[in-house]
Amino acid sequence: MPDVIIVGGGLTGLAAAWECETLTLDYTLIEVKPRLGGSIRTERRDGFILDRTAFIIEKYGAWDFLDPLGLADALRYIGRYRDGRLTLFKNGTQTLIDALVSRLTHPIMMRMAVSSIGTLDPVASAPHYGICLENGLLLDARAVIITAPARHLAHMLYALNPNAALCFDDYQYDSIARVHLGYRASDLDPTFPVADSPPSLKYIETYDHADRVPPEHVLIRAGIRLENSAPLDADALIALTRTLIPTHAEPVLSSVAYWAEADPLTRHLPEFAAIMDQAESLLPPTIAIAGSDYRAKRLDQQVNDGRAAAQKIAAALKSS
Repeated sequence: MPDVIIVGGGLTGLAAAWECETLTLDYTLIEVKPRLGGSIRTERRDGFILDRTAFIIEKYGAWDFLDPLGLADALRYIGRYRDGRLTLFKNGTQTLIDALVSRLTHPIMMRMAVSSIGTLDPVASAPHYGICLENGLLLDARAVIITAPARHLAHMLYALNPNAALCFDDYQYDSIARVHLGYRASDLDPTFPVADSPPSLKYIETYDHADRVPPEHVLIRAGIRLENSAPLDADALIALTRTLIPTHAEPVLSSVAYWAEADPLTRHLPEFAAIMDQAESLLPPTIAIAGSDYRAKRLDQQVNDGRAAAQKIAAALKSS
């Protein structure tokens, strides 16, 4: 039986696993997808480096996790923003994911979905938990760190504490597909006017950073809102984006990225901090919730939230 089961292999789950390594906690990480990293995924094509989610990142203060991961020189600063800086990972944000994964030595179970979590022997002084997978497999552990998307959390927690589960019922996301189009710079009007934008357009941006875009080329990224029930039609999204670009030239690159939980809405509600407080007060100290759907909004907060969850669990296990 491992000390900890970590549910979710995105950035926060990987950071939690890395901290468990540091704390010498025995853990198993469970990820439903066939790859680790969640919405963070970098694609390299034709000299372009594309991130499936935002690659311009707000950075405030020091990121103390970079040096231990061998990433001291991984960032490029591109400007000031508020009281911080805008930055990007030179070789794509997946650089951070790869560095974390390379430091993990404990079991990782891929393509496994957690259906519910319950208490085994609830009258014991130090109860442990049963983690039921959708394939019928039952795992047990002394503690659980949950970093999975909130829309799965109500079902996952219901057997453990129905009232805590209801805190995450009807969690909402802004469903955004990200369209990438690469052009030769000479084929575009440098002023890049956009007229008659459709209501579904969330943003459209132009980049020519040398770390991401080949010389004499431009990368255009557009965010297109989708209806929650609509299937992803990549060709239609590319065609729509091309109508917004003042050129008849063919793009040298086109790509569409979509991650259903990439843009949480509910976490921005003013009352959500109190909802999190309530949910956590209803759960035992050996259950932790962390990640981008909860209290961690920026990239560094996601890393630190995962590490803090592991530290919390270590303290709870020591005192139990």
